[in-house]
Amino acid sequence: MATKKQKTIARRQSEEKVRLIECFKRVPIIQIACEKSAVARATFYRWFENDPEFHDAAVGALAEGESFISDKSEAQLIALIGDKHFGAIKHWLSHRHPAYKTKDKDGQDSKVRIILLHDAED
Repeated sequence: MATKKQKTIARRQSEEKVRLIECFKRVPIIQIACEKSAVARATFYRWFENDPEFHDAAVGALAEGESFISDKSEAQLIALIGDKHFGAIKHWLSHRHPAYKTKDKDGQDSKVRIILLHDAED
């Protein structure tokens, strides 16, 4: 039978695991999420290795966090494109449009074609 101390430790660890999993959903970087959750990285890795339920939850939360950051990044990139930021335009075209790709189908470097359209300034 578990002692009062063991029950207290189990409850605290359960709360810490939940807090860490929730943090992963917004920050999918183990070091930062551990710092924000006040859980040592060594503790995270121990739980990750020894607790299959926590392992699965952490993997899922990290994937969700990566998706969240990707969505956020893409929204920022689109905002920069709207502001006519050349670097953002070039990045988007070279990664999304086949006519502007920097690699051909064999993975060889190819020339990037960028056409600049400037507004007429008065």
